[in-house]
Amino acid sequence: MSDIVKYHNDFNKIQLPSFTEQEQNLLFLIFAKIKEKGIENEIQLYADDFKINERLSNSRDYLTDNINSLKYKFFKANFKQILETETEVIHRYVNLFETMEIHYVKRDPYDGYDTSTLFNRMALKINPDFSYLVNQLTTNFTSFELAEFIALSGKYTKTLYRLLKQYRTTGKAYFEWENFLRILEIPEKMRMCDIDKDILKPAIKELTKERTLFDQVRVPFKNLSFEKKKISARGRGGKVVGIEFTFKPENITIQKIENEAIKNASDEEKILMTCNKLCQSKIRFRYEEKIYQSNSFDFYDFTFNAAELQEDENGNLIPYDTRVFKCKNEKDFFKLIKLFTNNIY
Repeated sequence: MSDIVKYHNDFNKIQLPSFTEQEQNLLFLIFAKIKEKGIENEIQLYADDFKINERLSNSRDYLTDNINSLKYKFFKANFKQILETETEVIHRYVNLFETMEIHYVKRDPYDGYDTSTLFNRMALKINPDFSYLVNQLTTNFTSFELAEFIALSGKYTKTLYRLLKQYRTTGKAYFEWENFLRILEIPEKMRMCDIDKDILKPAIKELTKERTLFDQVRVPFKNLSFEKKKISARGRGGKVVGIEFTFKPENITIQKIENEAIKNASDEEKILMTCNKLCQSKIRFRYEEKIYQSNSFDFYDFTFNAAELQEDENGNLIPYDTRVFKCKNEKDFFKLIKLFTNNIY
C-alpha cells in the first residue's frame, strides 16, 4: 500500500468527533481513494478496499461494526466558516460528504429469524463546498503515506501526526493551548501532568520510533520534542497558553533523490536494501504468532537470522531463542522478506 493522502491544511482545524484509532485509519483510506479517483466522481469502496490491517482483514463483523460507527461520526465532523458583512458575522457549517450510501448483504437471506447484515460496499459524494479541502492541491497541503499513518498506535498520536505533517519542511509547529486541546479532544478537566504522561509522552515516543515501510527504514519525526508556553499567573508555574513542537525538517530534495533511486532499483537491489535496513535497525516483526528481531542475513544463501522475543515478568521483550529462516530459491526469499516488512511490530 503506497497511497498518498493529500488534503488542504484547513482540514487540520476540524475536530473529528471521538474518532477511534481504527476509524481514523478508515477515514484517511477514503481520502486516499478520493485523491486517486477525483473529487467530481462518486467514490465506490468495497469490503476488500478496507483490508488495511490484520483485524479489518480477518473479521467482516469487526469491519461492519467500524463502518456503522463511522457513518454516524462522519456527519458530526463539520468545518466552520466565518463570513463577515458590514452588518453581520455569519457562522457557516459545512459537512464533508454530500451523500453516503452504505450497502449491506444479509448474513443469511433464507433464515427468517436472522436479520443481521454485513458491510458490502460504500458510495460517497463529496460536498462541492468542501471540495477544495481534499482536492489535489499543489500548495498549502499536508501529504503523508497512508501506510505510515495506519502503522501508528493511538488516536492522539494519529491526530498529532497529521497536525505536524503540515510543518514537515520547517520543523517547528506552534498551537494555542485551547485550540490544541479542542482538536485532539483532550478533556478540559484533565490534569496537566496526566496530559503529559498519558497523551504527549506516549505520542512523542511513537512518532520517533523507527519502522520499515516500502523497503525503507523511516522515522515520522526525528528529534521530536515539545515545550509548553506559559504566561505569569496565579499558582505555580504560570498559565499554559500554547505548545510548540520542534523536530528535524524533512529535506524534500534529498527525499526525492532517494525515492527515485529506489524506484529505479532492480528487485534484487530493493530486497538487499530492505534486508540491510531490517538488520541494521534491529527491526522487529510478527511471524506465525511470534515476535522476532532481525539480526543478519545471507543474500546468496537465501537465509535470514532473527531472535525470537518473549516477554519477561515486567512485560519487556527479551531474546528467547534464535531462528534461521532458510529458503529454497531467490523467489521464495523475496516473498519471505516482503512478508516480514508487511508485519512490522
